[in-house]
Amino acid sequence: MKPLRSISAFALLVVLTLSNSAFAQEKFNKEEFARRRAALFEQISDGIAVVYGEEEGPAPVKFRQAPDFYYLTGIEDPGAILLMNGANKQTTVFAYPRSPQKIAFEGPGLLEMKEAKETYGVDQIQPMDQLTLNLLFQGSQAKRLYLPAAEDTLQMARGEMLVMEARYMDHPLYHSSSNIRLANKRISDLNPSVPVVNLAPILNKMRWVKSPYEIERMRKAGQIGAESVKEAIKGTKPGMYEYQIEAAARFVTFNQNAGVAYTPIVASGANALAAHYEKNNRQMQAGDLVLMDYGSDYDYYVSDITRTWPVSGKFTPEQEKMYRCVLEASKTIIAAIKPGVTLKQLKSAAGEVYKKYGFEKEWLTWGPPGGQYIGHFVGMSVHDVNIGPDAPLQAGNTFNVEPILEIPEKQIHIRLEDSVLVTPNGAENLTKDVPVELDEIYALIKQKGMN
Repeated sequence: MKPLRSISAFALLVVLTLSNSAFAQEKFNKEEFARRRAALFEQISDGIAVVYGEEEGPAPVKFRQAPDFYYLTGIEDPGAILLMNGANKQTTVFAYPRSPQKIAFEGPGLLEMKEAKETYGVDQIQPMDQLTLNLLFQGSQAKRLYLPAAEDTLQMARGEMLVMEARYMDHPLYHSSSNIRLANKRISDLNPSVPVVNLAPILNKMRWVKSPYEIERMRKAGQIGAESVKEAIKGTKPGMYEYQIEAAARFVTFNQNAGVAYTPIVASGANALAAHYEKNNRQMQAGDLVLMDYGSDYDYYVSDITRTWPVSGKFTPEQEKMYRCVLEASKTIIAAIKPGVTLKQLKSAAGEVYKKYGFEKEWLTWGPPGGQYIGHFVGMSVHDVNIGPDAPLQAGNTFNVEPILEIPEKQIHIRLEDSVLVTPNGAENLTKDVPVELDEIYALIKQKGMN
């Protein structure tokens, strides 16, 4: 058989299409979601919990359910609301009925599915107009109301959503609260004598440690993301546009029944200094570095990958020194990951590498106040839930290792990023199939890709 780099673009598309069968959607696993609800019931036995589904937006994008709501139900109906009664361990989902016109355009919703309760394993599915009566009745019998102070989304953590809300609150014209805050107030007003407890920390602790079901999906997301970035690197050369790199990765991802975890970043030259550059429309020049920050979203679990490589096919000596520093920092962090280790210890290990290469100043200044940025947790959300910076890692955590080295005056920003699973004895790099070694990167650039 001829080597892959000599296969035509058409043949490559055929190979990728055939590989799609490995990721066929399996039957809905209601037992997994039932276990999650049972675990939550154990912690809310004295009250009721309310979890909000994502509302359908006006933008023409594929709907993705709110992570907390999907985590507990597996239901994708837009705007649905979950009510869990800890006293009798009853689960009720409230959904919008669909008009005949909407059914004709979009198909039946949750209320129109005859076997919805059996499929999802919930006790009741009721129309949305019954929600207020249920909140009044069940809330009056509860000792506590468990309501989420903030939710996360595919791209944004709970804290980031709160920052966005604060921006709207400070706006001279909008001055509006989030839908969640308004809903929480409405529920509290219906039951003024019942104290409210923030549900988010409870869900954070549950979601922080991934089950075998979740780890399987994280592995698939990592595999798909890795294949996508590998294809994007192939054939890079001066004169190409950033969006061509993005297009190659998107094809591989979409062709395997997955979506993108966030707006891809393909930043060449000085564009890499903007951490969340998204225009991806610059024509790459000889001597540029190109940074790609890309992730795949498979069945509500995501990968997050960054690679930096030379457009001309080889780093300059200065660029290579910086790259080797970031690469060694990445390897050092991953090697140090195991149950019981804290993020502070991982930062300490990475810091020694930056000092060794003479980049201690850059290490201490890039990122949050105090610098020393090494990454973030990843899971159902790109910036996934966590239970605090001092919490020791546990088996089942998934952390994104993301060392960065930037020298603005030289317009150089180098970053490597991998999604890593904490195992009982160490760590498993879920996105290791994207090369990082210099000779492997150089060889991959020379390969013929779909671009």
